[in-house]
Amino acid sequence: MAPITLSPLVLGAMLPSAAFGERAKAQEPCDKLQEDLHDGSPPFLLHRFAMFNKVRIPRQNLLDQSGNVTSEGTYNTPFKDVRQRLGASLGSLSSGRISIISISVVNLKLAVSIAIRFSATRCQFGPTDKEEIPVLEYPLQQWRLLPYLAAAYALDHFSKTLFLDLMEVQRARLRGDHSDRQAELGREIHALASAGKPLASWTAQRGIQECREACGGHGYLAMNRLGNLRDDNDPNCTYEGDNNVLLQQTSNYLLSLLEPPLQVTEVCAQGGAHFTSPLKTLDFLEAYPGILGQKFMGSSKADWLDSAALLAAYRWLVCYLLRESHQRYCQEKKSRGSDFEARNNSQVYGCRPLALAFMELTVLQRFQEHIHSSSVPSSLRTVLGQLSTLYGLWCLSQHMALLYRGGYISGEQTGRAMEDAILTLCVQLKDDAVALVDVIAPSDFVLGSPIGKADGELYKNLWAAILQQSGVLERASWWPEFTANKSVADRLKSQL
Repeated sequence: MAPITLSPLVLGAMLPSAAFGERAKAQEPCDKLQEDLHDGSPPFLLHRFAMFNKVRIPRQNLLDQSGNVTSEGTYNTPFKDVRQRLGASLGSLSSGRISIISISVVNLKLAVSIAIRFSATRCQFGPTDKEEIPVLEYPLQQWRLLPYLAAAYALDHFSKTLFLDLMEVQRARLRGDHSDRQAELGREIHALASAGKPLASWTAQRGIQECREACGGHGYLAMNRLGNLRDDNDPNCTYEGDNNVLLQQTSNYLLSLLEPPLQVTEVCAQGGAHFTSPLKTLDFLEAYPGILGQKFMGSSKADWLDSAALLAAYRWLVCYLLRESHQRYCQEKKSRGSDFEARNNSQVYGCRPLALAFMELTVLQRFQEHIHSSSVPSSLRTVLGQLSTLYGLWCLSQHMALLYRGGYISGEQTGRAMEDAILTLCVQLKDDAVALVDVIAPSDFVLGSPIGKADGELYKNLWAAILQQSGVLERASWWPEFTANKSVADRLKSQL
């Protein structure tokens, strides 16, 4: 059944003590269609407001999944403590954010499909004057696009598995399961969703823009859809929580592990029991002190291509940022005496990169575990492993300064070897890129991009789409006015 949208006048008549208004203009329209229909916003965004003045909600209409108020005014809840109730409440917030992760991944997959198919068929320049090669053969084009293809695969798997984790919480809630494990599971999913949405929407934002630029002028042509994909994805960075604010939810979750009485040294002395989590995303922290003492011992490209070494580097990075963020928070709180100011002053260069690194590690680890599971045919593990390693190295390379600063890597050759490993993976994946796109791309009709059609007939499809546009072979409507009553000399005379 389609949702019913009530106008402000109808709502006002139903609730006289409330005021409702039409939406305000959100941004400049991208084209006439959006101007007529949506004020430049995606069609699923409605900009309306509601103001309530002493409107009483009947008790039987209150949302009471995690707590209730009796007719005598007494509050009761099935949860034993505040942490359990909080975990149950946070589970409800996660569903919207997990949905946005999926939407962002879909946008990224569409953009990557268009750009890689275009790059595989668009020929330009070559080793000789008589030969032109596809632009995907150029290492620069591979480096620009293939990491986003790897990201699409990794984030797609993560979004699907996180959704299944959320369904486990919902099913348990319907069964009336209010155990400690369910409460902790709700908190863990909340932390993953709060950092997953920023990672997915920002990756899609950068990826779509890169795909648009990688297609040159064809990418800017409206009919090829990359501009619309960029506009559609943009709100994902804001609704259900601004990305930078949401990351604080995840960093707070991680920092809470180090708060008394759960000090790391004490926890490890007790066997690390406090660092286990229902989804096992925190289990590696049982070795927290030992991980901080590790260093990357390799110096070659082959050392970075080892998936185990890549995960070890990410675990060290998360532990390092966790320690640095906690120390900064404690120093700020000691000097200022305010928990509010201490948390705010610990975000930049501390809690924010901590949440992102933790999320990247989680996505990478889940993808690698999936690749080595029995559900994946052995014939696919090589190419999927290359995608996983490329995604991990590409993300990790953005933290290179932290790896050097913390002493995990040293020497010029180590950083250069990581870059060589990324370029090697791009070359290895280049020939399989179109096939990998064919797996994730929808039908040509759904993709809706002439330059991204599966048949590879780039110019034939583009020309056919141009000819289908209304009035494309006619002069512009303003042409008669521009040329009327002007002598030949006047037309040729510069107006500057």
